[in-house]
Amino acid sequence: MSKDQFDAAIGVVPPSTVDVEAVLDRERRRARVRRVANPWTAAGAGVAAVAAGAVLVLAPGGPAPSVVQPGAASTPPPSPEGCSRDPRPTGAPLREKTDVVADRLTTALTDAVRQRLAAGTTLGVHTLGQYPKGTQHGPLAFYHVFSAPVAKDSTCSGGEDYFMAAASTTEKTHKGNVWAIVTRLGGSAGPATECSPPPEKMQGSCDRRTGPHGETIVEEMLTTPGGPTANRVNVTKADGTGLIVEAQNVAGDAKYGGEPDMPSPPLSLAQLAEVALDPSLTLYP
Repeated sequence: MSKDQFDAAIGVVPPSTVDVEAVLDRERRRARVRRVANPWTAAGAGVAAVAAGAVLVLAPGGPAPSVVQPGAASTPPPSPEGCSRDPRPTGAPLREKTDVVADRLTTALTDAVRQRLAAGTTLGVHTLGQYPKGTQHGPLAFYHVFSAPVAKDSTCSGGEDYFMAAASTTEKTHKGNVWAIVTRLGGSAGPATECSPPPEKMQGSCDRRTGPHGETIVEEMLTTPGGPTANRVNVTKADGTGLIVEAQNVAGDAKYGGEPDMPSPPLSLAQLAEVALDPSLTLYP
């Protein structure tokens, strides 16, 4: 949907400071989060609308945008009236400020990934590391995705609250990418805890096992014949941290198809599991 189509759908409105394109991008990012919950569902990606450290949430035809400051609270605010299910994470609130969490996770993820990449592999920026729109984060630099829940037609949209990081990888002429989500348990961005079959015309494998400290580990591989391959590991830790780490053998994004840029993703399922199980990758140090 273009901005003109969006304007036509909601009718004539007074001048607003809301970035409509950013709102649409947020919806595309939410689609990617739904893909995280069901990894075999193809979806797009985007970013949420953020201004001055707050998130603007717009429901077409609904009330004016609400401004919510990100960060955990000891007592979560009530769900918007009309929401049958609160989409926000239900895990324990964070004990650190979100920028401190992001910096700490960035160091931990970067060290864990670099130790396992092939010798000579370099990390670069990736389009999935752009948040909010137009703000590019460095390779494997975590950023906090946050939006308030909004009631619409007896359901809830929004409620995003997780950390994400991404990087491109280059080894000689071979290109790939790695990305990760770290979140409190519950909510729309939580890791898979059970295996699901691949969709029609795609091939895949899935294995569920228990980690050395009681973690739930779901290892998934999805490929399109002649197209890209994605390795993904979902880990649910006993302390309430959920992680999804993925590696793809394309420079861009595997959901767009196309020919792979390297024979296999830059990290294997076993290596991704080692990364996710790193004790430093936690929301509760």
